[in-house]
Amino acid sequence: MGDDSQSIYSWRGAKVGFLRNFSTEFPGAKIFKLEENFRSTSHILDAANAVISYDPSRIEKSLFTRRGEGMPIEVLGFSYATEEAAAIAREIGRHAAAGTAWHDMAVIYRQNRLSWVLEEALLHAHVPHEIVGDVGFYQRMAVKDALALLTLSACPDEPQSEEAFRRVANRPVRGLGAKGLGMIEAKARDSGLSLCAAATRVRLPLKCGRALDSFVQIVRRTASRGSETIGQRVSWLLEETGYLDMLRADDTDDAVSQRENLAELVALADGFQRVEHLMEHAALASVAPGEKGKDRVQLITMHRAKGLEFRHVFLPAWEEAVFPGGMVRNLDEERRLAYVALTRAMEQATITFCDYRQGGSSAPSRFIDDIPLQNRITGWNHVRHEPCQTSLRWMQAGRALDAQGP
Repeated sequence: MGDDSQSIYSWRGAKVGFLRNFSTEFPGAKIFKLEENFRSTSHILDAANAVISYDPSRIEKSLFTRRGEGMPIEVLGFSYATEEAAAIAREIGRHAAAGTAWHDMAVIYRQNRLSWVLEEALLHAHVPHEIVGDVGFYQRMAVKDALALLTLSACPDEPQSEEAFRRVANRPVRGLGAKGLGMIEAKARDSGLSLCAAATRVRLPLKCGRALDSFVQIVRRTASRGSETIGQRVSWLLEETGYLDMLRADDTDDAVSQRENLAELVALADGFQRVEHLMEHAALASVAPGEKGKDRVQLITMHRAKGLEFRHVFLPAWEEAVFPGGMVRNLDEERRLAYVALTRAMEQATITFCDYRQGGSSAPSRFIDDIPLQNRITGWNHVRHEPCQTSLRWMQAGRALDAQGP
């Protein structure tokens, strides 16, 4: 038994043709179409049916429900990702105030890299949330390394810099092993020095010693760089210490993702006036409101959301540059992802997009146009405002949300 419209794992080796060609390979086989859906309302199913209908090789079927019409798909456009995330956070809060449980809502996105701006918005809105199948932005390796560099540069001789030194003194590799680090720690303990200070007073192998001396000089020189922003300081540290060169030399997807995370951190850091404020924020974000496994909004990718269901689903970043994406190899599978994402919603689905994301302009996803007009509305269902021009979208949505109160 299987649903070819939900075949979304070709990158794992799954082949949708096994399902679609089954009756050809076995001419006597009978196909039973399970078309009644017990989860979603008809507006959601009609939208999903319309999107998947453009997959030319699919097995013909049309989902239906007895749950009633429900509410049309909400479609909202914003100028920037921060505005989009803030609006989603506010709307989640409005639903919670109206009685919807946190765990009955989910934000489902195409790629993990889209989660950080949503995390920030939910954190500021005091919305308990959990990232499913991934770690939070501030728990990602490259981000933790960059914050360690920033901590070390801000207070190289203070106790709080000790763990930061241990974390990044050998990233990238400078030849500092457990034995060398042990010698530095012994010197620091015996002489009452910080690890940063002790590192330049221990006899290490020549290559390691020179590399470590250079690293310490870079760290200490940061404080004398004048009135640069925190983001600029982070960027300078990553370049000068060779950290970014280490990632550039690695052509794996993980290294690319880490570089993207660091670019996001640099942009985010510019919103803080003092290093300690950024560190406090990172510490707070690392312990998001609520306890793991308790009542929390789920942040999850489309792939991981398969098989799950939520009363209200938010689907951000439905843009040509992101979903389906400019370099996509299998458009039909992206369409099946859209089908899966829409049908996770039981009562309400909200699609959002931005005019600009990560420094580039974008257009609404083609999948939005595939949804019939009678199954979607421009704006929030509880406001029912008329379609607006791009330049007025955020202003009107903001006024509507403000009218609801905090």
